[in-house]
Amino acid sequence: MDLDQDRQIFDVAEHTEHVTFQKTTRKSASGFDLPMILHDRLAFTPEEYLRRYDVLQAAMEEHGFDAILARGPENITYCSGYETPGYYKYHCIVIPKHGEPVFVVRDFEWINTPEFAWSTRIAKVFDWDHPPSVLANVLRQMGLGDGKRIGVEKQGFFYTVDEHETLARDLPGNNYADATQLFWDARMIKSDEEIAVMRKSAHLVDLAMQAGWDASVPGASADEINGVVNKVLFENGGQYMGLPPFVLAGERSCLPHQTGGANRLKDNDLMYFEISASQHRYTAALMRTIFVGKPEDEWVRAAEAVIGSVEAALETIKPGVTPHEADTAARAVTQKAGFGSYHRNRLGYSIGVAYPPDWGEGEIISLRQDEHRELRPGMTFHMPPLCLKYREFGIGFSESIVVTETGCERFSKMPREVVIKT
Repeated sequence: MDLDQDRQIFDVAEHTEHVTFQKTTRKSASGFDLPMILHDRLAFTPEEYLRRYDVLQAAMEEHGFDAILARGPENITYCSGYETPGYYKYHCIVIPKHGEPVFVVRDFEWINTPEFAWSTRIAKVFDWDHPPSVLANVLRQMGLGDGKRIGVEKQGFFYTVDEHETLARDLPGNNYADATQLFWDARMIKSDEEIAVMRKSAHLVDLAMQAGWDASVPGASADEINGVVNKVLFENGGQYMGLPPFVLAGERSCLPHQTGGANRLKDNDLMYFEISASQHRYTAALMRTIFVGKPEDEWVRAAEAVIGSVEAALETIKPGVTPHEADTAARAVTQKAGFGSYHRNRLGYSIGVAYPPDWGEGEIISLRQDEHRELRPGMTFHMPPLCLKYREFGIGFSESIVVTETGCERFSKMPREVVIKT
């Protein structure tokens, strides 16, 4: 490939006009000056981004990496602040063990960097380029072309076989090892700034949930109620979510990860909601089921079992407890109530930075059987136990929580109780 000037690494601050930002430096934990561009569009403080960079570079030092490649959009946002739904095309941040990162980014998208990111150095990928070949040239420019141990995301969606084979062919002197866990471990414990943003997302969810409840009247279709939920989310500053709200009426409530539908609420029916909201790509979610008119006795018993399951988990979760223990405590409640065969899912999963196709971080850590890593303060989870009985009902209640020094704290202010609208 011919390497022209546009594929060279360049400084965003020197090639951007009509943008207000300040170029500064921060001292990293390992002692070098890290250049940063500061502007009022950053989602977090410079110190927060520096903290994350220090965490990753310390992990690289510990595991013997000379550089790691951030390819997943969640990891790119976490490292840099950069946001775009255009991650379907090539994006990669090269993070060296010492020194500043280089963002290898699609030319069409690069102008998002001064809008969202703090990093200063980028290299463009044009739509007619072979992106992994551009990356190989960037690694050479950074002195990472031979005899280096490069960490890659082997467990992610975005690091492809073609990319791996290209790097191995063009830079055969390097060793390419899986560094996925480094990113996951870094993101697992949230800072106070991250938790504050997630609380804002949770407030949006509460608003949308209440609006959905108010709209749940006999004769209203699930599509109509879903429209109300989405309207409230976006009118109040919500951003596109990793998954749509799951809003289901009547017997369709049993369908996992479906939403809306033309079927209408009847007298003596049930309405199921699982809603998320996003602020700066940080998610909170909530699940509730309400009854319209007189519910069947089995519905109420299922609701009480699931509510009890959540409460057992909230009472169990604290630092030092394992996800296995939390899941076991929650599952024992639904099992004892006779709904164990309908409670099929894990207790919960990590939440935080999210892009479609998911609003969770379940690949990082889940509250499930046979997960024995201990819970620690700053971990955040969505816990959605539910009971699904095919063609009859889906009944669930959930909480988004943060593990604290002494237990856990939920984000939502919505009641967790059997609600019957008459």
